[in-house]
Amino acid sequence: MSDTVERRLVFGSVAEHYDRHRPSYPPQLVDYVLAYAAAGPGDRALEVGAGTGIATRQFAARGLAITAVEPDSAMAALIGERAISDGAGAEHAGSGGASVEVRITDFEHVEFDPHSFRLVYSATAWHWADPDVSYARAAQALVPGGALAAFWNRPVWDGSPVRAGLDAAYGSVAGAFREVSPGPMNPVARDISVITGAHWVAELKRSPELGDPQVRGFRWTQAYTREEYLGLLSTHSDHILIGEQQRARLFDGVAAAIDAVGGSFTMTYEALLCLARRC
Repeated sequence: MSDTVERRLVFGSVAEHYDRHRPSYPPQLVDYVLAYAAAGPGDRALEVGAGTGIATRQFAARGLAITAVEPDSAMAALIGERAISDGAGAEHAGSGGASVEVRITDFEHVEFDPHSFRLVYSATAWHWADPDVSYARAAQALVPGGALAAFWNRPVWDGSPVRAGLDAAYGSVAGAFREVSPGPMNPVARDISVITGAHWVAELKRSPELGDPQVRGFRWTQAYTREEYLGLLSTHSDHILIGEQQRARLFDGVAAAIDAVGGSFTMTYEALLCLARRC
């Protein structure tokens, strides 16, 4: 777990960029999670790996009382700033009982009252948690009938107007990713380390208290200028960890690919949602 722990803590160095450039999640996904969990205003939710609070704000806007767990203090500082400014901070409870309590620790070590949460959710962070304990801890946190939800935004490369140019850019620095497991923003990577629906169903066997697995996909789009897309790439751990010269070369190639289609493009994402229920 040491490499995973080290890598999940690189985001603090780009916390402001992360909050500015990482996308949020489709409202339909949030609707589905809340319906599956039968969660509404005033219900308690535990967020695993809250980052800068992008998803935190979406769920707080629905009236949930959220305990946001984030191990990186620089990232966690922005959760409090943004949540409170949006009127959903712990000190300023929002309408319907919404609140946000931030805990600077990881899910493996956070303390909580057993069976006290209606929902445990994780937005683009569940893969950083230790699977040997994370599923069992989620079951311990949930009330009977409560839900575990993990979700990620993934680019859909087929049909992308910048695909050919990005393939060339990433192909020119392929060696840079040999020592760093590539993530989903690398269109030419073959062995991307991501959780799939099948992986989710198999992993649930680690906790017999979790069942009723569901996997759903939600397609949506986001427009990017060249600068916005480069800002997004600068927040992904594999791009942060490659060498500075190789990253500069890659970003020059990405910029050229976007300029070749007019300086902006529309990305199609599929948000993968994985669900389970505490028996």
